[in-house]
Amino acid sequence: MLSMPFYRLIAAFIFMAICQPAFAQSPPPRENPYDLIGKIFQPFWGVLLAESNGANRAATLTLAMSEVSGRLPESMKGATLTANVQFPDKVKVQAPVLGETFTICRNGNEVWATPGSKVKFLISQFQVVPQKTAPLNTPFLLPITPQQAIFLPALFAISRPDVAEVQSLNGEDCRVLTTGLMPELARSTQAEDFQARIWVAAGYHPRRVEVKRKDFSATVDIRSLTYAPSLSSSTWQPSETDTDVYRTTPEMLEGLIYIVMNSLKTNATDTPWTASK
Repeated sequence: MLSMPFYRLIAAFIFMAICQPAFAQSPPPRENPYDLIGKIFQPFWGVLLAESNGANRAATLTLAMSEVSGRLPESMKGATLTANVQFPDKVKVQAPVLGETFTICRNGNEVWATPGSKVKFLISQFQVVPQKTAPLNTPFLLPITPQQAIFLPALFAISRPDVAEVQSLNGEDCRVLTTGLMPELARSTQAEDFQARIWVAAGYHPRRVEVKRKDFSATVDIRSLTYAPSLSSSTWQPSETDTDVYRTTPEMLEGLIYIVMNSLKTNATDTPWTASK
């Protein structure tokens, strides 16, 4: 099972997908890889930084788990996740769990999830408890300024930064970056073995992220992505057909996402949580 701290590392690379909305038929970028990472992240800051002049403060994306290996269960392969994010305090994740589509949503000071009975079952099996660091009225924005965000590419250690590797992915030429974490960051997060490959198409659009550690690997394809100034208010509410709704507060959001990520594509007869600590 994924540990809680490393789940955040994977999430960081997945959210690199929130960058640009459209495919382009142009050559892939070939500039300095650290500049390239900065340009990949740039539109993402418009969604998560408080001090942003960008018009788009919301994004919707669909991700697919195209490959898994090691200690990750084979059943995760092919799982599709949809995420909606809106500044400053709205996020929704939908994924296949226990034969149904699980939905987890934060709407301001409220968090809800469906189907409620199965969500409560997984909470008990994973022994998830609220996070004490998420009080009410707390946005999910990153605690940095746009000026500080400029230096975030320095947190990565690019392999062979002088070589512009290009590969074809689904008929589209992409620049491929191979990177780990800065040594000091890797040691502090106990992720010295962490490695990622990122496929970047023209226009700085990430198409695939591959994450590896010594005991597992996962490949995530970015299937679709759209941006908007905001999303419909109905996005953040259960549908009229949702009668089994679990309601809680933002302190439970990370734990709920954790159990869904560790239960992707499980069936009612599967018990992957028995190995969870």
